[in-house]
Amino acid sequence: MRRLIWNLTFCLGALGTGGCSVAGSLTGEELLDEMDAIVSVEGAAGSRRAVYEADAVIMRDFMRIGVWTPIRAMTALLLDKELASPLRELVASTFGRVRMQRLVNPEAHVRALLRAIPERTDRGWVGPPSLDTCGRACAWFAWLAELAPNQLARIHCLDGLSRMCRQLDLEPFDVPAAQLLETVDAGVAGEAWEALRAHFRGDAAAPNEVAATLEALTRAPLGGYDARATLIEDLLGWRKASDHAPTQQALTDALRRALAHAARRALLDSVMGRSRTLAEVRLCGMEQIRRLAGPAAVPLLLALMSASPQERAAGQPAFDTDTLVMLRLIHYCGQLPPDRAREVVRLPGRLDWEATSAAEFLAQTILSETAYYSELRAPAIVALTWCLGRPTIDLDPAWVRAWFDNRDA
Repeated sequence: MRRLIWNLTFCLGALGTGGCSVAGSLTGEELLDEMDAIVSVEGAAGSRRAVYEADAVIMRDFMRIGVWTPIRAMTALLLDKELASPLRELVASTFGRVRMQRLVNPEAHVRALLRAIPERTDRGWVGPPSLDTCGRACAWFAWLAELAPNQLARIHCLDGLSRMCRQLDLEPFDVPAAQLLETVDAGVAGEAWEALRAHFRGDAAAPNEVAATLEALTRAPLGGYDARATLIEDLLGWRKASDHAPTQQALTDALRRALAHAARRALLDSVMGRSRTLAEVRLCGMEQIRRLAGPAAVPLLLALMSASPQERAAGQPAFDTDTLVMLRLIHYCGQLPPDRAREVVRLPGRLDWEATSAAEFLAQTILSETAYYSELRAPAIVALTWCLGRPTIDLDPAWVRAWFDNRDA
């Protein structure tokens, strides 16, 4: 009943605003077709770049108009039939579905597509998400999370990867900390990939065990974002071409693993820099990691975003210098109960780095903030009070020094 009321409300709203936008009433596949027509990735590994076409073959405006959405919803709800699609297809076959158009701002057009795609991944009005549509979307999200020249486009990509994981019930952070940064050995991945490509081209005998080869290729993320995005594209193509049920199931399982790996690595990579121009991207990455990993994300973020021993020796600050990023970290630390506030995460390859718990991070932030009008000291004191379970807030940092000096006693 709640879904019925929501859909009827949406229909009435859509009837009142039946204009035309970039996404309009396009389906997820149509949005992705426009992505394919406008954006391409050029260059070899290490020098990739996203190229946006100003002249592209995209959907005609009457295919986007909002009137198709309420027609689809009301016919599905009242007649239990999908009448909008046949009507829309009739109009498309009569007047043409696409045409060459000049885009005034192709990057802005692509941003609108990226924002709308996660909402159009179902197979119908209330259908489950389509793995093929989600896979195509994740491939583009993985590419443009690294290559998009605009911060907002990268934010849409990170948000899209997170939403794809939730729609498909993937748990990208449900792995031990020791495996978070693990990648498949390049030699093993290359051999498995070539064997699978040869098999699905029909140029060679099938691998002894297709499922085992897929498992070897997707047991952990591949080493580069471009390899991860390309693997998703290959798995989608192989899955579509295969008519062997066991192989299709193995490809489905491998695709789901590859999607989770791509999302996890894109989100982890987004928070590990210090560039001021990408501060808002880091904020989005932090939010999505916290959303997907829960409270365990907080010590993980502290481990990911801390400076290396070499950077600390060179005088670099222990954590990000962007105020908003630090306030977000402080906020997350303050949400933890006392037992979790003392947890630390040690990542592989970083065992010699100084591990910091949430409580220690807050105390160090308070004690290092000496400016009279510090933007971080008071929020950090409040957060430390909460996560230590203290009954009252005392803005005098003297008690923080006393706690910090005796925390291991």
